[in-house]
Amino acid sequence: MKGLREKVGKIYEVMSNEFYLCRDDIKVTSKEGEEKRYNSALLFGILTEVNKGKQLLFGEYGGGKTTSAEYLHSIFYGLPLELVKKSAIRADPQKTEEKMTARPNYGKLYDKKEEVVWQHFVLVPGKIIDEFNRLPEPNQSLLLDGVDRGEWSYLNDHISSGREAFFATCNYADRGNGDLIPPMLDRFDVAVESKFPGVANAMAIAQDYENEKDKKLSNPEVYKEAIALLNSGKSYEEIKDGMKGVSKKHKEFMKKQGIEALDETELLEANDEIKKMPIELEASRYLSFLIAELNVDSKYGQKRSNDKIDMENGFYLGNLFEGSGSRREEKSIVRYSKAFAWLMGDSEVNIEHMTTVAPYVLWHRMRFTENAIGQFRDDERDDPLILHMTKRLVGEGSEKILGVKKRYQECREMYITVMNYIEKEDFTKAKEKAEEYAKGGKGHPIFTELARELS
Repeated sequence: MKGLREKVGKIYEVMSNEFYLCRDDIKVTSKEGEEKRYNSALLFGILTEVNKGKQLLFGEYGGGKTTSAEYLHSIFYGLPLELVKKSAIRADPQKTEEKMTARPNYGKLYDKKEEVVWQHFVLVPGKIIDEFNRLPEPNQSLLLDGVDRGEWSYLNDHISSGREAFFATCNYADRGNGDLIPPMLDRFDVAVESKFPGVANAMAIAQDYENEKDKKLSNPEVYKEAIALLNSGKSYEEIKDGMKGVSKKHKEFMKKQGIEALDETELLEANDEIKKMPIELEASRYLSFLIAELNVDSKYGQKRSNDKIDMENGFYLGNLFEGSGSRREEKSIVRYSKAFAWLMGDSEVNIEHMTTVAPYVLWHRMRFTENAIGQFRDDERDDPLILHMTKRLVGEGSEKILGVKKRYQECREMYITVMNYIEKEDFTKAKEKAEEYAKGGKGHPIFTELARELS
């Protein structure tokens, strides 16, 4: 386990020192008391590669969003940088399905034969969509299954690429872009901001105006071999198998440049280790409280996007945003918390891992009410407003609004009391206590939910 973590940690160091100069914006303390610092965009990018997850990168023009994703794909998938760049989708309002995923074989179509030619974006492992929010909503909908499950369909043909690391970048609003549709936002595990790297790093980046560092990941000979394979007309399975040889050659090339990537077996082992990472009881309890606040409504049974938000029962998280939680985001919190704990070298997931990860899983999905936004609008902050709010609301909270972590700590003993009765199979007493702590819907939603389940 230690060897794989060290390898991944080394990739983080190489990226932050050579390829994606940045400054830290996350501070976490390990169980041994050691303080560790990370850059959020790079940290979650690494975890996305290891997890084969999906990450959104927001930021200003020229902030390194796409470049960082290209570097990570090149290193983790063992692909020449030229190939990664060529296979990415560069979004624009005129980008059709045929330009993004597949088109008819026009030569065969002339002879009235139906055959699909898949675009390199689908065939090459690992996916990048640049300036995703420049695609209009109908075109985004065409990609939902591909982003979610790696399922790509065109005419009567179909490719299942399975889970792959998927990155999409979004510039902040301007006249040429819009918003990502909510179903698409929910399909991305995490979202980060690619931040200003600081003056010193910006000065260093300015000296590399010819992108000399790209040469460490560029491999013209292997790139030509890969393009020939992709254009060969072979089946997807044959191309997929052939790309393993491309990856092996490029990883050998990178090793000579001082960049040691994980091979396919090591990536599978790392993923298996992450899956087996246990979750500490306190972290599990905290997650139960978070899920309850995202999904439970004392008046309507559960939170729904078409129900009125009722503030009568207090400033619980569910009363501050439109919509509800989703099973995808809960899975993302668990998966990325485990990966984060694994990378830090901790033996189990604790509350700090979870409260560090949860805001990055939630903020791009949250549609906070204007009343909620007004509570934080004038705060001093280093993050985008919605991310700043989400961090506060899943953690300690503010002077006016307690956060989920703080409410868990206040309600912890009551929760343990109910759970102890359940473990003793004294369901009558458990229900009695849950209803008492629910306070007619004004108590924490976890007790409202427990009372319902015990009915």
